[in-house]
Amino acid sequence: MDFIILDDCMTDNILTCEQNDVDSANDYLAKMAAGFGLSENEVKIPCGDTVRRLGIMKAYQVRALAMVGSDTTVMMDGRRSEDIYLQKYNLYTNAIKEMTAGIDYSDFAVDGTSGSGKGGIGIIHLSRA
Repeated sequence: MDFIILDDCMTDNILTCEQNDVDSANDYLAKMAAGFGLSENEVKIPCGDTVRRLGIMKAYQVRALAMVGSDTTVMMDGRRSEDIYLQKYNLYTNAIKEMTAGIDYSDFAVDGTSGSGKGGIGIIHLSRA
């Protein structure tokens, strides 16, 4: 199921996504839709803007993770925290967490899909003090 395509991932000036990044993002979105109890014929393709943006961010997150450690400018002084790919990974990870907190089945479903049994499993973030 293709929620996004490679051409959708052309907005980051540092990261260049590859097809396998897009495939991972599409798998992530398909699992998310299934987690809401949607069957394949209940999933809206082409997807809405919210799901599309989430998929693009996921593809960039996957690419950033693959690139962590390859920023040659960091190796000069050995400071890992300045790795631009690590910064990008953290940026996309946080953005995905924020976006997924507000997503429900209706963002994935075709119009008219019944909400019965489509709640999914909620995630409760716990902090340990």
